[in-house]
Amino acid sequence: MFKKGLLWVTVFLLVAFVCIYSFRNALVVNIAGPKLKDADIKLSCLDWSLSSVDTIKLNKACIEHPAATIQLIDANLSLADVEIGQMKIVLKESSKPSSEPTFQKLKLPLPIKRPLLTIKQLEVSGKPLNTSISLSVKEIGLNHFSISGDLTAQLSVYTDKIRIDEFASGNKLMEVFKPQQITSLSGAVNADFDGTQLRFSSKLALSAQSVHNDCAVTANISGTLSGELDLTQQSAEVDLSGLENNIHTEACNSIVQSYLPKSLSAEDLLAETISLLLPNKLYFKDGQISTKHVKVVNEYFNRLELTDLNLGISAEAVKSQLQFTHQSKALGKWDVSGAFELKQKQFNTNLTLEGKHANFPELLANQFTAQQTPLPIEFGKARFNSTLSAAGTINQVIEFEVNNQLELLEVTGESVSLPLLTMRADMTGEFSEHLKVTGKGALSFDSLKYSMNQSPLQGKGFKAHWQSDLVENDLQLELDWQLKGLKHADNQIQGLQQTLQLNGKLNELINSAVLTAKTHLDAAANSALLIEDINIESQGDFKKAMSFDHDINLLDMNLSFRHEVSDTKMPFELVMIEQDLTVLQPIFEQIAPKLKIETGSTNVVASGDLKTQDIDFDLQFNASALIDTHYINGAAGKVSGQLNSGLINIPKTKVTIGEFRSGAVLTNIEANLQAESGIAWLSDMTAEAFDGELKADKVKLTTELQRIEAKVENLDLAILAKAGREAGVTLTGRVSGELPIEVRDGKVSITEGKLYNLGAGLLSVSENASVNALKAQQPQLKTVIGLLDNLDIDTLHSDVALTEDGWLTLGVNIKGENKSQAQPVNFNYTHHENIYTLFKALRLNDEISQQVEKALTQ
Repeated sequence: MFKKGLLWVTVFLLVAFVCIYSFRNALVVNIAGPKLKDADIKLSCLDWSLSSVDTIKLNKACIEHPAATIQLIDANLSLADVEIGQMKIVLKESSKPSSEPTFQKLKLPLPIKRPLLTIKQLEVSGKPLNTSISLSVKEIGLNHFSISGDLTAQLSVYTDKIRIDEFASGNKLMEVFKPQQITSLSGAVNADFDGTQLRFSSKLALSAQSVHNDCAVTANISGTLSGELDLTQQSAEVDLSGLENNIHTEACNSIVQSYLPKSLSAEDLLAETISLLLPNKLYFKDGQISTKHVKVVNEYFNRLELTDLNLGISAEAVKSQLQFTHQSKALGKWDVSGAFELKQKQFNTNLTLEGKHANFPELLANQFTAQQTPLPIEFGKARFNSTLSAAGTINQVIEFEVNNQLELLEVTGESVSLPLLTMRADMTGEFSEHLKVTGKGALSFDSLKYSMNQSPLQGKGFKAHWQSDLVENDLQLELDWQLKGLKHADNQIQGLQQTLQLNGKLNELINSAVLTAKTHLDAAANSALLIEDINIESQGDFKKAMSFDHDINLLDMNLSFRHEVSDTKMPFELVMIEQDLTVLQPIFEQIAPKLKIETGSTNVVASGDLKTQDIDFDLQFNASALIDTHYINGAAGKVSGQLNSGLINIPKTKVTIGEFRSGAVLTNIEANLQAESGIAWLSDMTAEAFDGELKADKVKLTTELQRIEAKVENLDLAILAKAGREAGVTLTGRVSGELPIEVRDGKVSITEGKLYNLGAGLLSVSENASVNALKAQQPQLKTVIGLLDNLDIDTLHSDVALTEDGWLTLGVNIKGENKSQAQPVNFNYTHHENIYTLFKALRLNDEISQQVEKALTQ
């Protein structure tokens, strides 16, 4: 009975085992399913069998998870080891929002003994990978794995940490994620992870290249990198100091050159190699990156240092201290230092620009070289300092303040010398929808010397102050400047002052500006002339053309001067309405000290082109003046002419003088004034004198030697005798003649002059002191001299000679008859007298007579 029962039990167990083994896959799936579901894992397929008493053959197993699909193919599981022939992992993109992960220290329940794992082929694919990764994993010791294939590393698992050694940087996984600009990447990474902190160290060699518009930038980075990442604190600390970073550029200067003036070469400002010196410690915490020091070196040209650098990644913020140095032959040495801060769109900075050895001359030299013109000046030293403060919101309102100071020392050259020039320019304003800038500044130098046409131009005591307002595009400028003195050759200006106001559109100032100016000169002078107290009020309007109107006041006279400026022409108009000539007496006294204007007026209108020097003018004048002892009354004329290329041309124009008194009195003087190609002369000159007429065909208005053929016609001898002041001498009749006058350096002489009588005349001498004295001295001549007492003149002829110093010599021959004695007479007489002295006496006598007459009529 027992045996029979045991047999049935055995049969039942065998049947049960056969049934269970036959349905093993379904049973495992159904039993394990609820357990795996809690972990969001689904066992979708399973095929296994027993290959021996202690070995399970796993043909295939399929595991589904929201993050990946996993397939195990051809695996053998035993108590000694687990060998998987093939494992496929296909990564998925998660559709669920990821929750904030929590991190804690690792406490892995690692068994003391378990089968060792071997995966002959592990394939990983799917998003975000764009290719598949093939690996093999072998557990070489308990919890120590060797990974090979597309990834190579050594992995060790401990209860409190996971360690990775010799993780190769140049693997296929890195090839997938690295940017295309990276051309090569090699090295190895070692890391420890304890659940909350990741510590790593690595050796790195990286090369990268970027090409844009033929500009190739190559970067080479090599060295060691280490750091620590704290997941609970969301912070990191990285040591970058072991890296050597070099950047090389090729054919990139052309891009930089496009932003530079033609006078500057990019090769003179930038080197092709850039070195980046990274900090010992780089910190990441709460979305912030910070470090103490970062340096960028562009060989000896440029150096940039950032200290206390903070970058806010999520907050889009940056804050740092800045130190930038540039040094080159082209620009000299420049330093920029300060602080800047940007948080999202909030901006704040304070920078200082300093040029202790600024090389402005080389910059100017490049400019002149580009124009194939030699540099006219050399600078000894130049100092420049600028501070910038700015704060605001980008794309909204940014307020700023700029203060600039410039000193140019020892500016010298073949044509210029400027010991010291100082300039200050300060600006405040804001960038917003409308630009607003308020500025002020000053410029000064003590002395200036500039060689011009072999003669130096010298200036001293220049000071200028300006202030301006710019709102969007509207500019207002006020300028006040003064110059103590300016000298060129014999020309001098003293006390030059000007105030100027300008309004216009900044972007088209040359076509929109309107300006007003007031100019004052204490004095303007040359070796012969001094004019004091000159005032000019000017207005300019550039809307249609660069036109200017000047109202000039000097010596109580007013002139209006209007002109335009362009590249091709400079039309102008000068108008002086009728002015009293006596106000010019201070000027005439300097030019001609013996000239005194008594009455008179003049007006002038001139117009033309200053550029071509083609000018039309109209001059009208009338004046009475005293020149030494010579008096001119009623000089008048209306002269119109042209000035062509600097040469004056005047058509034949009549000028008159009512009266000329110089002992002898000339009246009704007329002449035709004419000029051609800069040479002026008087023609058809006539004057009334001694009841006769004086004539001259042509008198050149020049200092050159000239000969004037003058004629005298029908002069009354009675008036001539009266002018000679010989008491007791009566002479009647009329004479004419020719007087060849020679003018040299303004002095007059007569040679070979001739006078002859017209018809009969009479000579009567009675009670003449000179004749009576001669009779008393030589009684024997009494009878002969007595023939002159009443002599009828048939012929009178006289030679006339005059020296430059005024000595007149008359060689007189008189032929006639003393009818009372019926005696013919041939009388020769030589008269020698200084007529300048005579005329002066006559003029003085005439002036006394006029003053007496004036007194008697009052």
